Amino acid sequence: MRHIRASVVVSVIAVVAVLMATDAISGEVAQGPKGPEPGTLFLYPERIALQDGGFFNAERGTLYVPENRSKDGTNVIAIEVYRFRRSSQAEPDTPPIFFLHGGPSFVGLERLLKERGTFEERWLPMLDVSDVVVISQRGIGPSKPTTVIEVATTPTPPDRPYDDDEAAAAFRRTLLEEKAAWEALGIDLSGYTVIEASEDINDVRRALGYKTVIIWGGSFGSHWGMAFMRAYPELVTRAILRGMEGPDHTYDHPGNIWKVYERVAAEAESAPELAGVIPEGGLMRALESVIEKADKEPWTVTVTDPETGKKQKVLFDGETVRSIARGYSGGLASWPADVINLHRGDFLPAAKRLVRRYENSSPRSTTASFFMLDCGSGITATRLSEFEDDPAMDVLRRMNWYYIEGCPVWDSDLGDVFRQNFETEIPTVIAHGTWDTSTPYENALELVPYFKNSTFIPVIRGPHGAIRAAMKSSEEFTAGILHFAATGDTSKLPKVVEMPPTEWIMPVFEAKEK
Repeated sequence: MRHIRASVVVSVIAVVAVLMATDAISGEVAQGPKGPEPGTLFLYPERIALQDGGFFNAERGTLYVPENRSKDGTNVIAIEVYRFRRSSQAEPDTPPIFFLHGGPSFVGLERLLKERGTFEERWLPMLDVSDVVVISQRGIGPSKPTTVIEVATTPTPPDRPYDDDEAAAAFRRTLLEEKAAWEALGIDLSGYTVIEASEDINDVRRALGYKTVIIWGGSFGSHWGMAFMRAYPELVTRAILRGMEGPDHTYDHPGNIWKVYERVAAEAESAPELAGVIPEGGLMRALESVIEKADKEPWTVTVTDPETGKKQKVLFDGETVRSIARGYSGGLASWPADVINLHRGDFLPAAKRLVRRYENSSPRSTTASFFMLDCGSGITATRLSEFEDDPAMDVLRRMNWYYIEGCPVWDSDLGDVFRQNFETEIPTVIAHGTWDTSTPYENALELVPYFKNSTFIPVIRGPHGAIRAAMKSSEEFTAGILHFAATGDTSKLPKVVEMPPTEWIMPVFEAKEK
Protein backbone atom coordinates (compact mmCIF):
# COMPACT_ATOMS: atom_id res chain seq x y z
CA MET A 1 0.00 0.00 0.00
CA ARG A 2 1.30 3.46 -0.91
CA HIS A 3 0.26 6.36 1.30
CA ILE A 4 1.42 9.72 -0.05
CA ARG A 5 0.42 13.11 1.26
CA ALA A 6 0.55 16.84 0.53
CA SER A 7 2.15 17.08 -2.88
CA VAL A 8 1.12 18.81 -6.07
CA VAL A 9 2.82 15.95 -7.89
CA VAL A 10 0.57 13.51 -6.08
CA SER A 11 -2.54 15.34 -7.25
CA VAL A 12 -1.39 15.11 -10.87
CA ILE A 13 -0.53 11.43 -10.48
CA ALA A 14 -3.95 10.83 -8.94
CA VAL A 15 -5.73 12.41 -11.89
CA VAL A 16 -3.70 10.38 -14.37
CA ALA A 17 -4.38 7.23 -12.36
CA VAL A 18 -8.11 7.89 -12.33
CA LEU A 19 -8.07 8.27 -16.10
CA MET A 20 -6.13 5.03 -16.45
CA ALA A 21 -8.51 3.17 -14.19
CA THR A 22 -11.58 4.47 -15.99
CA ASP A 23 -10.34 4.76 -19.57
CA ALA A 24 -13.10 2.37 -20.60
CA ILE A 25 -15.86 4.89 -20.12
CA SER A 26 -14.53 7.21 -22.83
CA GLY A 27 -15.12 4.73 -25.66
CA GLU A 28 -12.93 1.68 -26.15
CA VAL A 29 -12.46 -0.82 -23.35
CA ALA A 30 -9.18 -0.06 -21.58
CA GLN A 31 -6.27 -2.26 -22.58
CA GLY A 32 -3.20 -3.14 -20.57
CA PRO A 33 -2.66 -1.80 -17.03
CA LYS A 34 -5.84 -0.87 -15.19
CA GLY A 35 -4.28 1.65 -12.85
CA PRO A 36 -2.87 1.45 -9.32
CA GLU A 37 -3.06 -1.67 -7.19
CA PRO A 38 -6.06 -2.01 -4.85
CA GLY A 39 -5.32 -0.31 -1.54
CA THR A 40 -3.32 2.52 -3.14
CA LEU A 41 -4.27 5.86 -1.60
CA PHE A 42 -3.41 9.30 -2.92
CA LEU A 43 -4.04 12.25 -0.60
CA TYR A 44 -3.50 15.92 -1.31
CA PRO A 45 -4.29 19.13 0.56
CA GLU A 46 -7.65 20.86 0.15
CA ARG A 47 -8.33 24.34 1.53
CA ILE A 48 -11.88 25.11 2.63
CA ALA A 49 -12.88 28.78 2.74
CA LEU A 50 -14.46 29.70 6.06
CA GLN A 51 -17.44 31.99 6.44
CA ASP A 52 -15.62 34.52 8.63
CA GLY A 53 -12.45 34.48 6.58
CA GLY A 54 -9.42 32.24 6.47
CA PHE A 55 -9.22 28.60 5.54
CA PHE A 56 -9.42 25.14 7.00
CA ASN A 57 -6.83 22.71 5.72
CA ALA A 58 -8.37 19.35 4.86
CA GLU A 59 -7.21 16.30 2.96
CA ARG A 60 -8.87 15.02 -0.18
CA GLY A 61 -7.91 11.97 -2.09
CA THR A 62 -8.58 8.79 -4.00
CA LEU A 63 -8.46 5.21 -2.80
CA TYR A 64 -8.30 2.43 -5.38
CA VAL A 65 -10.37 -0.65 -4.59
CA PRO A 66 -11.48 -3.82 -6.39
CA GLU A 67 -14.65 -3.46 -8.43
CA ASN A 68 -15.84 -6.94 -7.41
CA ARG A 69 -13.92 -8.62 -4.61
CA SER A 70 -15.55 -11.98 -5.31
CA LYS A 71 -13.84 -12.26 -8.72
CA ASP A 72 -10.22 -12.70 -9.70
CA GLY A 73 -8.76 -10.20 -12.13
CA THR A 74 -11.45 -7.66 -11.36
CA ASN A 75 -11.20 -4.01 -12.43
CA VAL A 76 -9.83 -1.37 -10.09
CA ILE A 77 -12.13 1.56 -9.36
CA ALA A 78 -11.64 4.83 -7.49
CA ILE A 79 -13.36 6.01 -4.31
CA GLU A 80 -13.05 9.65 -3.26
CA VAL A 81 -12.19 10.31 0.39
CA TYR A 82 -12.12 13.48 2.48
CA ARG A 83 -10.47 13.73 5.88
CA PHE A 84 -10.86 16.59 8.34
CA ARG A 85 -8.30 16.44 11.14
CA ARG A 86 -9.39 16.70 14.77
CA SER A 87 -8.97 19.87 16.82
CA SER A 88 -6.60 20.21 19.73
CA GLN A 89 -9.55 19.70 22.11
CA ALA A 90 -10.19 16.15 20.89
CA GLU A 91 -8.71 13.22 22.75
CA PRO A 92 -5.98 11.71 20.57
CA ASP A 93 -7.13 8.11 21.08
CA THR A 94 -10.78 8.65 20.04
CA PRO A 95 -11.55 6.67 16.87
CA PRO A 96 -12.40 8.69 13.75
CA ILE A 97 -15.97 9.44 12.75
CA PHE A 98 -16.73 7.81 9.40
CA PHE A 99 -19.60 9.86 7.98
CA LEU A 100 -21.84 7.99 5.52
CA HIS A 101 -24.18 9.99 3.31
CA GLY A 102 -27.60 8.92 2.11
CA GLY A 103 -28.97 8.31 -1.34
CA PRO A 104 -27.40 6.34 -2.86
CA SER A 105 -26.81 9.54 -4.80
CA PHE A 106 -23.98 11.33 -2.97
CA VAL A 107 -22.26 13.63 -5.47
CA GLY A 108 -19.32 14.39 -3.22
CA LEU A 109 -18.37 17.32 -1.01
CA GLU A 110 -16.77 19.70 -3.48
CA ARG A 111 -19.85 21.77 -4.31
CA LEU A 112 -21.22 21.53 -0.77
CA LEU A 113 -18.01 22.85 0.78
CA LYS A 114 -18.03 25.86 -1.53
CA GLU A 115 -21.16 27.09 0.28
CA ARG A 116 -19.80 29.37 2.99
CA GLY A 117 -20.80 28.25 6.47
CA THR A 118 -21.60 24.64 5.52
CA PHE A 119 -18.31 23.29 6.84
CA GLU A 120 -18.71 25.16 10.14
CA GLU A 121 -22.28 23.93 10.58
CA ARG A 122 -21.86 20.29 9.61
CA TRP A 123 -18.27 19.26 10.28
CA LEU A 124 -16.45 21.66 12.56
CA PRO A 125 -18.30 20.66 15.77
CA MET A 126 -17.37 17.01 15.17
CA LEU A 127 -13.67 17.85 15.09
CA ASP A 128 -13.69 18.42 18.84
CA VAL A 129 -14.45 14.69 19.01
CA SER A 130 -12.04 13.21 16.47
CA ASP A 131 -10.99 13.07 12.83
CA VAL A 132 -13.91 13.00 10.39
CA VAL A 133 -13.69 10.90 7.24
CA VAL A 134 -16.26 11.21 4.45
CA ILE A 135 -16.41 8.36 1.92
CA SER A 136 -18.07 8.64 -1.47
CA GLN A 137 -20.30 5.92 -2.88
CA ARG A 138 -18.92 3.61 -5.55
CA GLY A 139 -19.96 4.49 -9.07
CA ILE A 140 -21.49 7.81 -8.02
CA GLY A 141 -20.32 11.42 -8.11
CA PRO A 142 -16.55 11.85 -7.76
CA SER A 143 -15.91 8.10 -7.44
CA LYS A 144 -14.81 6.62 -10.77
CA PRO A 145 -16.18 5.30 -13.00
CA THR A 146 -19.24 7.43 -12.35
CA THR A 147 -21.98 5.29 -13.87
CA VAL A 148 -24.20 8.13 -15.04
CA ILE A 149 -27.31 7.16 -16.97
CA GLU A 150 -30.21 9.15 -18.38
CA VAL A 151 -33.51 7.75 -17.16
CA ALA A 152 -36.16 8.45 -19.77
CA THR A 153 -39.80 7.99 -18.85
CA THR A 154 -42.84 8.92 -20.88
CA PRO A 155 -44.61 11.76 -19.04
CA THR A 156 -48.39 11.63 -19.17
CA PRO A 157 -49.88 14.77 -20.75
CA PRO A 158 -52.03 16.54 -18.18
CA ASP A 159 -55.17 16.22 -20.35
CA ARG A 160 -54.97 12.42 -20.62
CA PRO A 161 -55.42 9.54 -18.18
CA TYR A 162 -52.33 8.02 -16.63
CA ASP A 163 -50.87 5.20 -18.75
CA ASP A 164 -48.59 3.33 -16.36
CA ASP A 165 -48.02 0.46 -18.80
CA GLU A 166 -46.65 2.74 -21.51
CA ALA A 167 -44.42 4.64 -19.09
CA ALA A 168 -43.15 1.42 -17.51
CA ALA A 169 -42.27 -0.10 -20.90
CA ALA A 170 -40.33 3.03 -21.92
CA PHE A 171 -38.57 3.06 -18.57
CA ARG A 172 -37.47 -0.56 -18.85
CA ARG A 173 -36.24 -0.06 -22.42
CA THR A 174 -34.07 2.83 -21.30
CA LEU A 175 -32.60 0.86 -18.41
CA LEU A 176 -31.84 -2.15 -20.62
CA GLU A 177 -29.99 0.09 -23.07
CA GLU A 178 -28.04 1.84 -20.32
CA LYS A 179 -27.11 -1.44 -18.63
CA ALA A 180 -25.89 -2.92 -21.92
CA ALA A 181 -23.83 0.20 -22.64
CA TRP A 182 -21.95 -0.02 -19.33
CA GLU A 183 -21.38 -3.74 -19.64
CA ALA A 184 -20.03 -3.24 -23.18
CA LEU A 185 -17.43 -0.89 -21.69
CA GLY A 186 -16.17 -3.62 -19.37
CA ILE A 187 -17.86 -2.39 -16.18
CA ASP A 188 -18.82 -5.27 -13.85
CA LEU A 189 -22.04 -3.88 -12.42
CA SER A 190 -22.45 -6.91 -10.13
CA GLY A 191 -19.81 -5.35 -7.90
CA TYR A 192 -21.95 -2.31 -7.12
CA THR A 193 -23.75 -3.60 -4.02
CA VAL A 194 -23.93 -2.35 -0.44
CA ILE A 195 -21.80 -5.32 0.65
CA GLU A 196 -18.97 -4.18 -1.65
CA ALA A 197 -19.56 -0.60 -0.48
CA SER A 198 -19.16 -1.75 3.14
CA GLU A 199 -15.84 -3.29 2.16
CA ASP A 200 -14.87 0.15 0.81
CA ILE A 201 -15.31 1.49 4.35
CA ASN A 202 -12.90 -1.13 5.65
CA ASP A 203 -10.37 -0.42 2.91
CA VAL A 204 -10.48 3.30 3.74
CA ARG A 205 -10.02 2.52 7.43
CA ARG A 206 -7.05 0.33 6.67
CA ALA A 207 -5.46 2.79 4.22
CA LEU A 208 -5.71 5.66 6.71
CA GLY A 209 -4.26 3.52 9.50
CA TYR A 210 -7.19 3.47 11.92
CA LYS A 211 -7.82 0.48 14.17
CA THR A 212 -11.54 1.16 14.76
CA VAL A 213 -14.14 3.71 13.67
CA ILE A 214 -17.29 5.51 14.79
CA ILE A 215 -20.09 5.13 12.24
CA TRP A 216 -22.31 8.18 11.71
CA GLY A 217 -24.89 7.65 8.97
CA GLY A 218 -28.39 8.44 7.83
CA SER A 219 -30.92 7.06 5.36
CA PHE A 220 -28.95 4.94 2.86
CA GLY A 221 -25.94 5.86 5.02
CA SER A 222 -27.59 4.00 7.92
CA HIS A 223 -28.23 1.02 5.62
CA TRP A 224 -24.61 1.16 4.48
CA GLY A 225 -23.37 1.57 8.03
CA MET A 226 -25.45 -1.38 9.28
CA ALA A 227 -23.94 -3.58 6.57
CA PHE A 228 -20.48 -2.67 7.90
CA MET A 229 -21.55 -3.14 11.53
CA ARG A 230 -22.84 -6.62 10.75
CA ALA A 231 -19.71 -7.61 8.80
CA TYR A 232 -17.14 -6.05 11.16
CA PRO A 233 -18.64 -5.50 14.63
CA GLU A 234 -15.18 -5.59 16.20
CA LEU A 235 -14.14 -2.55 14.13
CA VAL A 236 -17.02 -0.27 15.21
CA THR A 237 -16.54 1.40 18.59
CA ARG A 238 -19.99 3.03 18.49
CA ALA A 239 -22.57 4.31 16.01
CA ILE A 240 -24.90 7.27 15.49
CA LEU A 241 -27.78 6.64 13.10
CA ARG A 242 -30.85 8.50 11.84
CA GLY A 243 -33.40 8.02 9.07
CA MET A 244 -33.22 4.29 9.67
CA GLU A 245 -33.15 2.12 6.55
CA GLY A 246 -32.80 -1.45 7.73
CA PRO A 247 -31.76 -4.48 5.69
CA ASP A 248 -35.33 -4.91 4.35
CA HIS A 249 -36.30 -1.22 4.21
CA THR A 250 -35.04 -0.15 0.78
CA TYR A 251 -38.58 -0.15 -0.62
CA ASP A 252 -40.65 2.34 1.39
CA HIS A 253 -43.61 0.88 3.28
CA PRO A 254 -46.77 2.70 2.07
CA GLY A 255 -48.68 2.09 5.32
CA ASN A 256 -45.86 3.50 7.42
CA ILE A 257 -45.41 6.50 5.13
CA TRP A 258 -49.14 7.14 5.44
CA LYS A 259 -48.86 7.03 9.24
CA VAL A 260 -46.56 10.05 8.98
CA TYR A 261 -49.32 11.97 7.22
CA GLU A 262 -51.82 10.78 9.82
CA ARG A 263 -49.60 12.32 12.52
CA VAL A 264 -49.33 15.55 10.54
CA ALA A 265 -53.10 15.58 10.00
CA ALA A 266 -53.79 15.07 13.71
CA GLU A 267 -51.66 18.06 14.63
CA ALA A 268 -53.02 20.27 11.87
CA GLU A 269 -56.59 19.47 12.87
CA SER A 270 -55.92 20.78 16.38
CA ALA A 271 -54.13 23.94 15.21
CA PRO A 272 -56.08 27.11 16.11
CA GLU A 273 -55.13 28.85 12.87
CA LEU A 274 -56.74 26.08 10.81
CA ALA A 275 -59.91 25.96 12.91
CA GLY A 276 -62.97 26.33 10.74
CA VAL A 277 -61.32 25.19 7.50
CA ILE A 278 -60.63 21.54 8.33
CA PRO A 279 -63.18 19.40 6.43
CA GLU A 280 -65.67 17.38 8.43
CA GLY A 281 -64.19 13.96 9.13
CA GLY A 282 -60.62 15.28 8.99
CA LEU A 283 -57.92 15.66 6.36
CA MET A 284 -57.33 11.98 5.64
CA ARG A 285 -61.01 11.34 4.97
CA ALA A 286 -61.21 14.52 2.88
CA LEU A 287 -58.41 13.32 0.62
CA GLU A 288 -59.96 9.86 0.29
CA SER A 289 -63.29 11.43 -0.73
CA VAL A 290 -61.62 13.46 -3.50
CA ILE A 291 -59.98 10.30 -4.84
CA GLU A 292 -63.28 8.42 -4.73
CA LYS A 293 -65.00 11.23 -6.62
CA ALA A 294 -62.27 11.37 -9.27
CA ASP A 295 -62.37 7.59 -9.71
CA LYS A 296 -66.11 7.71 -10.40
CA GLU A 297 -66.35 10.83 -12.54
CA PRO A 298 -63.12 12.56 -13.67
CA TRP A 299 -63.21 16.26 -14.56
CA THR A 300 -60.96 18.78 -16.30
CA VAL A 301 -59.61 22.17 -15.27
CA THR A 302 -58.27 24.72 -17.75
CA VAL A 303 -55.02 26.54 -17.01
CA THR A 304 -54.12 29.70 -18.94
CA ASP A 305 -50.49 30.74 -19.32
CA PRO A 306 -50.46 34.41 -18.20
CA GLU A 307 -47.64 35.27 -20.64
CA THR A 308 -48.75 33.49 -23.82
CA GLY A 309 -52.47 33.07 -23.24
CA LYS A 310 -52.11 29.39 -24.15
CA LYS A 311 -54.79 27.20 -22.57
CA GLN A 312 -54.07 23.72 -21.24
CA LYS A 313 -56.67 21.29 -19.97
CA VAL A 314 -55.76 19.16 -16.95
CA LEU A 315 -57.61 15.92 -16.34
CA PHE A 316 -58.30 15.06 -12.73
CA ASP A 317 -58.90 11.34 -12.64
CA GLY A 318 -58.21 9.15 -9.62
CA GLU A 319 -54.59 8.57 -10.56
CA THR A 320 -53.95 12.29 -10.98
CA VAL A 321 -55.27 12.98 -7.50
CA ARG A 322 -53.21 10.10 -6.11
CA SER A 323 -50.11 11.62 -7.73
CA ILE A 324 -50.56 14.78 -5.62
CA ALA A 325 -51.88 13.09 -2.46
CA ARG A 326 -48.66 13.92 -0.59
CA GLY A 327 -48.97 17.58 -1.52
CA TYR A 328 -48.25 19.69 -4.56
CA SER A 329 -47.17 23.10 -3.28
CA GLY A 330 -44.38 22.38 -0.82
CA GLY A 331 -43.58 20.49 2.35
CA LEU A 332 -45.62 19.20 5.24
CA ALA A 333 -46.50 22.70 6.45
CA SER A 334 -48.53 23.27 3.26
CA TRP A 335 -49.91 19.73 2.86
CA PRO A 336 -53.10 20.43 4.91
CA ALA A 337 -53.80 23.52 2.77
CA ASP A 338 -53.39 21.43 -0.40
CA VAL A 339 -55.88 18.85 0.87
CA ILE A 340 -58.33 21.56 1.95
CA ASN A 341 -58.15 23.17 -1.51
CA LEU A 342 -58.81 19.87 -3.24
CA HIS A 343 -61.72 19.04 -0.94
CA ARG A 344 -63.32 22.45 -1.50
CA GLY A 345 -63.13 21.93 -5.26
CA ASP A 346 -60.42 24.48 -5.95
CA PHE A 347 -58.24 22.47 -8.32
CA LEU A 348 -56.63 25.39 -10.12
CA PRO A 349 -53.46 25.58 -7.96
CA ALA A 350 -52.90 21.84 -8.39
CA ALA A 351 -53.62 22.07 -12.12
CA LYS A 352 -51.04 24.83 -12.55
CA ARG A 353 -48.45 22.73 -10.72
CA LEU A 354 -49.21 19.67 -12.88
CA VAL A 355 -48.83 21.70 -16.07
CA ARG A 356 -45.48 23.04 -14.92
CA ARG A 357 -44.40 19.53 -13.95
CA TYR A 358 -45.25 18.25 -17.45
CA GLU A 359 -43.75 21.18 -19.34
CA ASN A 360 -40.51 21.00 -17.35
CA SER A 361 -40.25 17.22 -17.53
CA SER A 362 -37.11 15.83 -19.11
CA PRO A 363 -35.00 12.69 -18.78
CA ARG A 364 -33.40 12.72 -15.34
CA SER A 365 -29.84 11.73 -14.63
CA THR A 366 -29.03 9.07 -12.11
CA THR A 367 -26.50 6.26 -12.04
CA ALA A 368 -26.43 2.55 -12.69
CA SER A 369 -24.99 2.36 -9.17
CA PHE A 370 -28.19 3.81 -7.73
CA PHE A 371 -30.13 0.89 -9.14
CA MET A 372 -27.49 -1.75 -8.42
CA LEU A 373 -27.06 -0.66 -4.80
CA ASP A 374 -30.76 -0.34 -4.02
CA CYS A 375 -32.00 -3.22 -6.15
CA GLY A 376 -29.31 -5.46 -4.67
CA SER A 377 -30.65 -4.76 -1.20
CA GLY A 378 -34.12 -5.33 -2.63
CA ILE A 379 -37.12 -6.57 -0.65
CA THR A 380 -38.36 -9.85 0.78
CA ALA A 381 -41.43 -11.43 -0.78
CA THR A 382 -43.15 -11.25 2.62
CA ARG A 383 -42.70 -7.50 2.90
CA LEU A 384 -43.70 -6.90 -0.71
CA SER A 385 -46.88 -8.87 -0.06
CA GLU A 386 -47.54 -6.66 2.98
CA PHE A 387 -47.30 -3.61 0.75
CA GLU A 388 -49.76 -4.97 -1.77
CA ASP A 389 -52.30 -5.73 0.97
CA ASP A 390 -51.89 -2.43 2.81
CA PRO A 391 -54.92 -0.08 2.54
CA ALA A 392 -52.54 2.85 1.99
CA MET A 393 -51.68 1.38 -1.42
CA ASP A 394 -55.03 2.66 -2.65
CA VAL A 395 -53.58 6.15 -2.32
CA LEU A 396 -49.82 5.54 -2.69
CA ARG A 397 -49.95 2.93 -5.41
CA ARG A 398 -47.13 4.56 -7.40
CA MET A 399 -44.78 4.35 -4.43
CA ASN A 400 -41.66 2.27 -5.19
CA TRP A 401 -42.53 2.42 -8.90
CA TYR A 402 -38.87 2.89 -9.89
CA TYR A 403 -37.92 -0.24 -7.99
CA ILE A 404 -40.84 -2.45 -8.97
CA GLU A 405 -40.51 -1.63 -12.67
CA GLY A 406 -36.75 -1.12 -12.82
CA CYS A 407 -35.08 -3.63 -10.53
CA PRO A 408 -35.80 -6.74 -12.62
CA VAL A 409 -33.68 -5.19 -15.38
CA TRP A 410 -30.54 -5.02 -13.25
CA ASP A 411 -30.51 -8.59 -11.92
CA SER A 412 -28.99 -7.43 -8.65
CA ASP A 413 -30.21 -9.24 -5.54
CA LEU A 414 -28.29 -10.02 -2.36
CA GLY A 415 -31.00 -12.42 -1.19
CA ASP A 416 -33.23 -12.74 1.85
CA VAL A 417 -30.39 -13.74 4.18
CA PHE A 418 -28.96 -10.25 3.70
CA ARG A 419 -32.39 -8.71 4.33
CA GLN A 420 -32.84 -10.30 7.76
CA ASN A 421 -32.47 -7.98 10.73
CA PHE A 422 -29.49 -8.75 12.94
CA GLU A 423 -28.70 -8.20 16.60
CA THR A 424 -25.78 -6.05 17.64
CA GLU A 425 -24.19 -5.03 20.94
CA ILE A 426 -22.42 -2.02 19.41
CA PRO A 427 -23.27 1.10 21.49
CA THR A 428 -25.61 3.05 19.24
CA VAL A 429 -27.68 6.23 19.39
CA ILE A 430 -30.67 6.23 17.05
CA ALA A 431 -32.50 9.51 16.43
CA HIS A 432 -35.51 9.43 14.12
CA GLY A 433 -38.01 12.09 13.11
CA THR A 434 -41.68 11.34 13.60
CA TRP A 435 -42.40 13.37 10.44
CA ASP A 436 -39.81 11.63 8.27
CA THR A 437 -41.55 11.06 4.93
CA SER A 438 -38.57 9.28 3.34
CA THR A 439 -37.74 6.62 5.92
CA PRO A 440 -40.77 6.53 8.20
CA TYR A 441 -40.52 6.58 11.99
CA GLU A 442 -41.88 3.03 12.12
CA ASN A 443 -38.59 1.81 10.55
CA ALA A 444 -36.82 2.81 13.76
CA LEU A 445 -39.49 1.22 15.95
CA GLU A 446 -38.93 -2.06 14.10
CA LEU A 447 -35.14 -1.93 14.31
CA VAL A 448 -34.47 -0.62 17.82
CA PRO A 449 -35.08 -4.00 19.55
CA TYR A 450 -32.22 -5.51 17.53
CA PHE A 451 -29.78 -2.86 18.83
CA LYS A 452 -29.20 -4.38 22.27
CA ASN A 453 -27.03 -1.52 23.53
CA SER A 454 -28.84 1.45 22.08
CA THR A 455 -30.45 4.74 23.05
CA PHE A 456 -33.46 5.73 20.97
CA ILE A 457 -34.41 9.40 20.72
CA PRO A 458 -37.67 10.30 18.98
CA VAL A 459 -37.49 13.71 17.32
CA ILE A 460 -41.06 15.01 17.48
CA ARG A 461 -41.97 16.69 14.17
CA GLY A 462 -38.45 15.83 13.07
CA PRO A 463 -37.73 15.50 9.34
CA HIS A 464 -35.60 13.00 7.44
CA GLY A 465 -32.45 14.84 8.58
CA ALA A 466 -33.41 14.37 12.21
CA ILE A 467 -29.95 14.68 13.77
CA ARG A 468 -29.08 17.96 12.09
CA ALA A 469 -32.56 19.32 12.85
CA ALA A 470 -32.25 18.26 16.49
CA MET A 471 -28.80 19.82 16.77
CA LYS A 472 -30.18 23.12 15.45
CA SER A 473 -33.14 22.97 17.82
CA SER A 474 -31.65 21.61 21.05
CA GLU A 475 -28.37 22.61 22.70
CA GLU A 476 -28.83 19.69 25.07
CA PHE A 477 -29.03 17.23 22.17
CA THR A 478 -26.00 18.80 20.45
CA ALA A 479 -23.88 18.55 23.58
CA GLY A 480 -25.16 15.05 24.31
CA ILE A 481 -24.59 13.58 20.84
CA LEU A 482 -21.05 14.98 20.62
CA HIS A 483 -20.33 13.73 24.14
CA PHE A 484 -21.54 10.26 23.15
CA ALA A 485 -19.40 10.34 20.01
CA ALA A 486 -16.37 11.24 22.10
CA THR A 487 -16.90 8.90 25.05
CA GLY A 488 -19.74 6.44 24.44
CA ASP A 489 -21.62 7.92 27.43
CA THR A 490 -25.34 8.57 26.77
CA SER A 491 -26.14 10.21 30.11
CA LYS A 492 -26.15 13.75 28.67
CA LEU A 493 -28.64 12.94 25.90
CA PRO A 494 -32.30 13.97 26.23
CA LYS A 495 -34.92 11.23 26.10
CA VAL A 496 -36.78 13.08 23.36
CA VAL A 497 -36.31 16.18 21.21
CA GLU A 498 -39.30 18.29 20.22
CA MET A 499 -39.03 20.54 17.19
CA PRO A 500 -40.76 23.94 17.28
CA PRO A 501 -44.49 24.04 16.47
CA THR A 502 -45.29 24.09 12.78
CA GLU A 503 -46.16 27.37 11.10
CA TRP A 504 -48.98 26.10 8.92
CA ILE A 505 -49.49 27.53 5.44
CA MET A 506 -53.05 28.77 5.15
CA PRO A 507 -55.19 27.70 2.18
CA VAL A 508 -55.74 30.43 -0.42
CA PHE A 509 -58.63 29.79 -2.75
CA GLU A 510 -58.37 30.75 -6.42
CA ALA A 511 -61.23 31.29 -8.84
CA LYS A 512 -61.75 28.27 -11.09
CA GLU A 513 -61.28 28.76 -14.81
CA LYS A 514 -63.95 27.41 -17.09
